[in-house]
Amino acid sequence: MLLGLGSLLVGALSPSCPPTCQCYDTSKLSLTTNAIRTLQPGLFTGSCSLQDLSLSRNRIEALPPGIFHPLRQLQALDLSQNALAELPDGLLAPLVALRVLKLSDNLLARVPPGAFRALGQLTELHLDGNRLEELPSGIFSGLASGLGGLRRLHLQHNALGSLAPDIFTGLLNLTVLSLEGNSLATVPAILFAGTPGLLRLSLARNQLETLPQELFANLSVLETLALSHNAMGHLPAGVFQGLLVRVGLSDNPWLCDCRLSYLLNWLQSFAEPLIHGQAFCAGPAALQGQSLLEVSRGQLQCPGAHGVPPEEGWDTDAPGQCTYSSPEGAVSVACNATSCQRLSLRLPPPGQQRGSAPAAYRGAWVLRSRCGTLQVSVLVTAQSGNETTSPAVPTVP
Repeated sequence: MLLGLGSLLVGALSPSCPPTCQCYDTSKLSLTTNAIRTLQPGLFTGSCSLQDLSLSRNRIEALPPGIFHPLRQLQALDLSQNALAELPDGLLAPLVALRVLKLSDNLLARVPPGAFRALGQLTELHLDGNRLEELPSGIFSGLASGLGGLRRLHLQHNALGSLAPDIFTGLLNLTVLSLEGNSLATVPAILFAGTPGLLRLSLARNQLETLPQELFANLSVLETLALSHNAMGHLPAGVFQGLLVRVGLSDNPWLCDCRLSYLLNWLQSFAEPLIHGQAFCAGPAALQGQSLLEVSRGQLQCPGAHGVPPEEGWDTDAPGQCTYSSPEGAVSVACNATSCQRLSLRLPPPGQQRGSAPAAYRGAWVLRSRCGTLQVSVLVTAQSGNETTSPAVPTVP
């Protein structure tokens, strides 16, 4: 069957048409949905004028080396919805005119570092729906021309757990980037420094708990940003500075306390800031289930702070600054990399501490925040006269 197909293909793409025959468009060929498992070497010999080739929705498990060698005029190649587990080195190198490459919904676990090096004309690359756990450094830039003309890059629904800071460097014309449905828990602060033209960006359905403050600093033309279905409780102050963007925030465990004030102020300054539905408070209990767009600033409190505002110049949402607290909220403290402030301690009623004098109190806790854990020991004793005693200042681990 495949040999017959090869003969038919060669005949169909012959350079001239007999006067008594009807000629068809020989620049396009669709072999989609044919249950094809293998392609014979040399199948496309004589098909040098082919510009659009679709092999999607078959059962192709492997591609012979050199199979695309004659197709130097090919502009669109669709290999999506097959069973490809790997791309042989140099497989795509002959396709110097290729503009659209679809490899979606295969079984690719890795991509060779130089897989796209020769594709300097590429504008769309679809790698979504595979099993990619990492991307080789420089895969989109290469050693020569790279993919500087790339406009759409689809990486959604893979298994990416991390990304190199410079993975997208050089993609100056990129307008659409989807990283949705991966396993990202963190992203580098300069990840999008080399993609100033982004209009649509999706980081939805990952495991992100927060974002670097400067992550979007270079994305001044961004129009839509999807952050839904992550593990975000807070975002750092200034993360959306300078952006006029519609953002998806739904299905995150937003903790509506004083650390969320920047985000709420930013959201409530837009007429229609949210996409993909509303976002709601996951805590504290008094605000659980309330829309972020309806929470007033006066309702934002911090555990153990009893409504006391932060000290002047102290921004608990800035990078590296976190509020640590005990599970029951009896102890909290705000720390950065070098010091701690605003230690709040709720003492038990007198007489509940065994082995201590009525005017003395001793306690130790392990406090937690998104930055990690902090061990705090406190000793409070009575003093005579006008002397006062303050709890011990914790040290930063």
